[in-house]
Amino acid sequence: MAAPFSEKAVVLGDFRATVASDYLGQGFLEALSKPSFLMESGTLLLGGRNRLAVVTLPGSSGRPVEAVLKQFGLRGIDRLKTLIFPSKALKAWRGAKALVEKGIPTPLPLACLERKKGGLTAEAYYLAEKISSVQEVRHFFRSLVGKDLDGLLRSLAVFLREVHRRGILHKDLSDGNILLGSESQGGPVFFLLDTNRVRIKKNIGPLGAAGNLVRLGVPRRAQPSFLAYYWLGRPVPRFFGLWYRLRKKWYTGAVGLKKALRLKKLVRRMGLQ
Repeated sequence: MAAPFSEKAVVLGDFRATVASDYLGQGFLEALSKPSFLMESGTLLLGGRNRLAVVTLPGSSGRPVEAVLKQFGLRGIDRLKTLIFPSKALKAWRGAKALVEKGIPTPLPLACLERKKGGLTAEAYYLAEKISSVQEVRHFFRSLVGKDLDGLLRSLAVFLREVHRRGILHKDLSDGNILLGSESQGGPVFFLLDTNRVRIKKNIGPLGAAGNLVRLGVPRRAQPSFLAYYWLGRPVPRFFGLWYRLRKKWYTGAVGLKKALRLKKLVRRMGLQ
């Protein structure tokens, strides 16, 4: 188990921020005080409702810090909910902090910023370190075969079992939210992303664990092996496998329906119907 994560609350202009204690240098804070400018000056990774950009900030040691800045889109009900509940940026901060403190790899959280207006969150940003030489695990599901794929699934299953054992339930445990880094002497290194969906539980039972695995795009033929690896080679409980298959079928159907509705909506917009 890792040591407690050290942070400090600061006010940066119109923003209230929580910043990792090792990143309180004047230059870092000044750059952070204008997050919209920082976003525009960075390299955009993802546009749309939630925006991601790679940004560079002055480090306390004089060396620049490369990080990923995420701006959460706050509209309608999402903005209204911040009157009572934490914003997604604050949830991301708390989720990442929990992972760090439990020794589960994730990009190091650097800062969380919120600007309030009329009691509601008007702007929300989350900043985390940029990790080099990593790829989403989905790329390996598609490219690896045979023993290489089997070895990846074994390592991933053991990692996720440990995540669950430490009381972490990621509510969007999908292929795009797990990064695979360079192998160390102990094997592959996995990192969890999208930490606003992280929940801390006292105990995660077998059914909760089985349901939590269904968003992963493990190739169908490899799913029995993946579940066996999750159980560390012991016989997979019948109810665990059955619940996994039922939830997998439901999830796949829901995703297919959502894609069909989106396509239908796009066709209508294009005037093809």
